[in-house]
Amino acid sequence: MPIRPNIAPVQNSVSLPEKVAEQLRDMVIRGELAPSAQLPTEPELSRAMNVSRSTLRTALDTLVREGVVVRRRGIGTFVAEQPLAANNLNLNWGVTEVIRATGAKPGTTDLRLVTDTADERQATRLNVQHGDPVIIVERVRLADERRVVFSRDYFAAAQFDAWPGGLALAEFEAYLKQHQSLYGYLREKFGFDFHHAGAWLRPVMADPLLVERLRITPDTALLYIEQVDYDANGRPLVLADEYHVAEAFNFTVYRSRLTPG
Repeated sequence: MPIRPNIAPVQNSVSLPEKVAEQLRDMVIRGELAPSAQLPTEPELSRAMNVSRSTLRTALDTLVREGVVVRRRGIGTFVAEQPLAANNLNLNWGVTEVIRATGAKPGTTDLRLVTDTADERQATRLNVQHGDPVIIVERVRLADERRVVFSRDYFAAAQFDAWPGGLALAEFEAYLKQHQSLYGYLREKFGFDFHHAGAWLRPVMADPLLVERLRITPDTALLYIEQVDYDANGRPLVLADEYHVAEAFNFTVYRSRLTPG
């Protein structure tokens, strides 16, 4: 007979150390903590953030692993000279956050919102039926007015059926033009819980559509990212296709060797 262990359910809530790490990381992104700046001492920082020293240390350990901060023995903790948070693929950021992290002003042009039916790939990624209605957000993302990313975001229209009036595309479009962030709108308006994501990356060459939208030459190299965002229960929320102008960003990945060898 197989052994049936008593396994407790996984908690969905984000831990307090994760929230502390996110707050400090955002301060680095916004420039409130500048590169090479020394952080307050752990007692000062824990009091200011109203968390325990152990919670703070766990959060700082995370930021050290990500390359956001560095510890100098006997001196203190400092923001890295070139924080990896600015383009770290380990972090589930939207394009808006990536652009802001480079110090550029994000913008949007060629914005188009339409409804369509899910093809086979979209249905599989979003866990809906082939032919189910989907909403598509297509746009070009700007960094200081430079065209740097062409993206398409897909999400199942059925997610809004329970909301009075559903999703108002005109309101959604106005929000994106002003605030840029699709994540922000879906989180604020509908309570979407963007918990984690799976992403697939590969280099591609620009096709005629991308040449036109990004105003680039046909031989330009692009980084294509296909990503699905999930809630804490593993339910797919958004499928994204992103084409990044390769020379516009320097992406980093934190790689850890778990065992010697």
